[in-house]
Amino acid sequence: MADNPTIAEIKAAETQAANAVQKAKEDAAKKLNRASADAENSLKEARQNAARNFREKIRRAEEAAETKAKALLSKREGDAKAFYGKHKDKIPAAASFITEEVMKKYGSSQA
Repeated sequence: MADNPTIAEIKAAETQAANAVQKAKEDAAKKLNRASADAENSLKEARQNAARNFREKIRRAEEAAETKAKALLSKREGDAKAFYGKHKDKIPAAASFITEEVMKKYGSSQA
């Protein structure tokens, strides 16, 4: 019975089927590993892009704040100069008034 060609064909088909199943399992494992690696790379790229975008937004916000601060400072300096220019003629009179008031209250230190 071992010489029967049908049994040999069945055994050959079983061996071929087992080999095909093994190859399919190996191919599936390779595809799974490749998909897993691709997913990890995609995640890594997404994190890097998010960090890059965050740094860029921070940089732009800092630039905008710096520009606004410079404009505000320039305006305030202009306001201060205008105030000084408007009131600088009153400084000698105010200094004289303060000196006189101190002298009246405390007297002269010259003896």
